[in-house]
Amino acid sequence: MSRVTEAPKLHRNGDVPAEHVSSRTTSFDDSQLEGAAIAMGSALHGSGSPARHKAKLAAVSTLQASSSDTELQAALDREAAATRRIRELEAELAERSLAEDNVALTTRLQQLERDLDVYREAKRSAELAVLDTRSVWKHAEQRIAKLREGHTYRLGQVMMTGFSSWRDGMRLPARIAEWYRDYRHSLSLPADLVPTGAAPEYLQLSEIALAKAQKDGLAAAERWIHDQRPRGSVLSRVLLDLAKQARTADPAAAVALAKAAAEADPNEGRIKLLAFTLMDTGSIDEASAILQEALRAGAALNATETRRYEELMALERFKGQGIRLPKPVSRKAQGTRLNILLYVPQSLPYHWSATSMRTHALAQDLTSLGCSVRVVTQPGYPVRNTGASRKSGPDMVDGIAYHRMAPIEAAPAIIDQYAREAGVALGRIARTLEADVIMVSGELEAAYPAAIATRMTGTDLVLDCQRLASTADAAPANDREALFRQADDVLVAEASLMLARWPGATEALSARGVPAEKLLLLGENAPAFKHDEKTPAWRSDPALKDRLVLGYVGDPYDDLDLDGIADAFDKLVGHGIDAGLAVFGVGSRFLKLHERLSHMGHGERVLFPGRPKVGSIAEAYKAIDIFVTPALAGVARSERTRFDLVDALMHGKTIVASDGPVARAILGNAAVWIEDGEDGLAETLRRLAGDASLRHAQQDKSASRAEEWRALSSANALVERLRKARAVPSS
Repeated sequence: MSRVTEAPKLHRNGDVPAEHVSSRTTSFDDSQLEGAAIAMGSALHGSGSPARHKAKLAAVSTLQASSSDTELQAALDREAAATRRIRELEAELAERSLAEDNVALTTRLQQLERDLDVYREAKRSAELAVLDTRSVWKHAEQRIAKLREGHTYRLGQVMMTGFSSWRDGMRLPARIAEWYRDYRHSLSLPADLVPTGAAPEYLQLSEIALAKAQKDGLAAAERWIHDQRPRGSVLSRVLLDLAKQARTADPAAAVALAKAAAEADPNEGRIKLLAFTLMDTGSIDEASAILQEALRAGAALNATETRRYEELMALERFKGQGIRLPKPVSRKAQGTRLNILLYVPQSLPYHWSATSMRTHALAQDLTSLGCSVRVVTQPGYPVRNTGASRKSGPDMVDGIAYHRMAPIEAAPAIIDQYAREAGVALGRIARTLEADVIMVSGELEAAYPAAIATRMTGTDLVLDCQRLASTADAAPANDREALFRQADDVLVAEASLMLARWPGATEALSARGVPAEKLLLLGENAPAFKHDEKTPAWRSDPALKDRLVLGYVGDPYDDLDLDGIADAFDKLVGHGIDAGLAVFGVGSRFLKLHERLSHMGHGERVLFPGRPKVGSIAEAYKAIDIFVTPALAGVARSERTRFDLVDALMHGKTIVASDGPVARAILGNAAVWIEDGEDGLAETLRRLAGDASLRHAQQDKSASRAEEWRALSSANALVERLRKARAVPSS
């Protein structure tokens, strides 16, 4: 009986110990049920030893535990599948909310209604123009009739009829005498004045005015052309030429000149050009209003003008609706490895530029720290290599995967529509690649779609500030700058982290109100490439061999003073210094520099091999003794970062540069600053050319400064902060 009293320790059905009973129904096969029955019978009837009894109970418990683990894993799998499905539905809902955004649709509808009114008025104007054309036609017929009554027509008629027969020939002298008397009488009457020579007059005045503007300034040129008192059409064309010349250097003066041109000759061409000049200088409302008035008056737009009109309308819509983001989906579940997606406008192997080099260097650093890094380029890139966009797989460059997105319909200038389409496409590829973080530059064209994609995928947005943001106390110069600044504020608030490339950038971002916990000084780094065995020996080229070589490697930036390089090189050779020049880069500005140096007689001393391959960059720097990068006078290079300077530092070059906040923060004491004065660059290069010890000392300073920059690079800190934010364990 003692054995029977132990039965309450078992479940009432006699099969499973109470502590192993699951809330779910458990199924057993026949062999398991048979074993349980045997164990139950043995326990009740006392058959078998206690040790054997315990072993059988342990076997039953093990089977039940294994079954419970299987059930738990199945439940977890179902939960993961349900979570994925929920996130897919959330992403689809986000896409639909973008497509059906009431604010965007209302703004677009209002614009279409206004355009409809404009074209209705244009239709009425066209009908009036038809009436005017009929009036002009009638006037032309009257003019033809009057010409037939004129002396020239009558003389021709007399001569033609005079040779029709011998009788008419006999009457010809009398008819000519009659015609001559009428002609002499008409000379005593007032004659109509017909203006001639308008085109030669315009060309001559325009040439003089442009030369005077370059020498004495726009105001002096404008006063001079008004003093000449030309006809309105000629004055208008000369003023427009001055406005085109001043568009970049002095936008306000360009607008004033374009307005004066429209007042002098208010035809539709002048008014359209005024509107587009205002658009180029950052105006949105005024440019739109003027262009709408021109369209109401019946002005026609050609293909280029239509494209620019659509860009202006897109800016107007963007001003009305601002940044439009979908509701965020649930946060992506943490993984065992940090997946980072870099979204860039251009990349290797199709573009060798500061952007592509900076992107590849960052991808290499992040990969070395255990992250999974993919680079995704903007939709449709590369444009010139359409086959690359249709490749089945990504381009691989030194182990980094470069993914290509299919083209979209909207152009980047149509910012509202482009951002929605590109953002949806980027969100889909980010979801496919299971990205945790999307890193993108702070430019609106890239950051806006990336913000949409992060909302759709539950990823983090990291903005790489490769250009300096304007300070908060600086007033916007125009409508477009004010609009883009507001958009920047929204995107900065959306970002999880802001990356600065040099110390001064963090101060500027802090002045814009960016919290310190959002800022991280990333620094700059140059990518490392495997040496290309087919690299040309540029140093052995006859143009450079046994000479002191000045050079530049990089992009032809607008603020790079290439004319200053040509003048300084000419003076250096004129002082008897055996120097050569090597420029590694592509662009029309470099072609013009090459042409100018050839005209100066230095064609045998210069080498323009174009952009080197990535495996030949180190060899290009070896061909250069002094890296020269002067800035145009009056240009403060404080907006963009200076990857060209960092790259030259990493290759240990002697660097001659124009002083500035960004350049000084990057180079420190490793630069030879260009002296002040008109011949400052030439004097600086002449001093370096005559002092080899100074050049060697500067190379040592460059190498030391490069080590400081490598230490400043905080890719490791970036990865740790991202892992902490995503709760990803360190690798």
